[in-house]
Amino acid sequence: MSELTRRAVMGGGLAAGLLAGQRLAMAQQQELIVNGYGGSWEQFWRQKILPAFERESGIKTRYDTGLARTWTANFRAAGVEKPPYPFIMMNEIFAALLRAEGYFDPWPESLVPNLADVDSSVKLANNNGVFGLISPIGLAYRKDMVKTPPKSWKDLWTNREFKGQLGMYQLANSAGYMFLMLISKIYGSGALDFDAGFREIEKLKPFPQVDFSGTMGQLLVRGEISVAILDMPETVRLKRGGAPVEFVAPEEGMFMFEQSFNLLKHGGNREAACKYFNYVLRPDIQAQCVSEFFLTPVNRKVQVPEALRKEVTIGVADIPKILKWDWQAANAQRDTVTERWNRVMR
Repeated sequence: MSELTRRAVMGGGLAAGLLAGQRLAMAQQQELIVNGYGGSWEQFWRQKILPAFERESGIKTRYDTGLARTWTANFRAAGVEKPPYPFIMMNEIFAALLRAEGYFDPWPESLVPNLADVDSSVKLANNNGVFGLISPIGLAYRKDMVKTPPKSWKDLWTNREFKGQLGMYQLANSAGYMFLMLISKIYGSGALDFDAGFREIEKLKPFPQVDFSGTMGQLLVRGEISVAILDMPETVRLKRGGAPVEFVAPEEGMFMFEQSFNLLKHGGNREAACKYFNYVLRPDIQAQCVSEFFLTPVNRKVQVPEALRKEVTIGVADIPKILKWDWQAANAQRDTVTERWNRVMR
């Protein structure tokens, strides 16, 4: 083989290799990583949400199961410049940490047109974080065990029926921390007046503390408690299972398990991420999530299906009644508050 021929072959091989590499990079860029939870959530996403999105958009997805604590740790290990996902869905208590550390960019409305129909109260400043799905948290009670149903959070202190009958979340669950901030707000000078919150909650002892809503539901079903801090979707599931329970939106307001969607500043695949979030915000997809998980939609165009309205009682119009928190300020005190909770509320 002559030197000229050898160079031509090598050059052709190199060009082919570069082209193959470019195609692989493009394929990897086009594949969109979608994070989410396990169990029924994963099953629904894999079977219903993602296949339809792939057919409509032509974008291949890869579902990654996990929890917010793990995702947060993975992001911090990778660093701001090399995040593992193009976008992230997680509870705001964790999203606020990453946002403060510079991981996120605002969602561009030009690429997510459905943002125009999203209730303004679930959008953070400049769309740098948007709550795409909501589970309102109020009070659930056993109809067969409670003579006077609660109407207010203050009823936990004033109604003697509830003494020793309340189910509480551990502070490691964001619902536990939100309840503490709520009571600090009601009985003190604001949500971070933890002295007031601790003082009042300690008066409710003794109470069992649980890790997740499913565990709280079990206590209600077994009759070990008669009233619980609980999200509406879990209450609906209990009712459908035959439990004599009802959900109450206390007059001072509810709080929520929110799914905060955030666009990564250096995550790549930006356009695909925006197409996916726009898809999640679409009225018909939001309605599917309502029917499957009894969530509260955030798109103002979504109507709760007629068959569900007696169960899913908190709709888009009720979102302003759901309290929101300064998680950056709250997270700054979390370690100290957790240590105090574990010491005082045992």
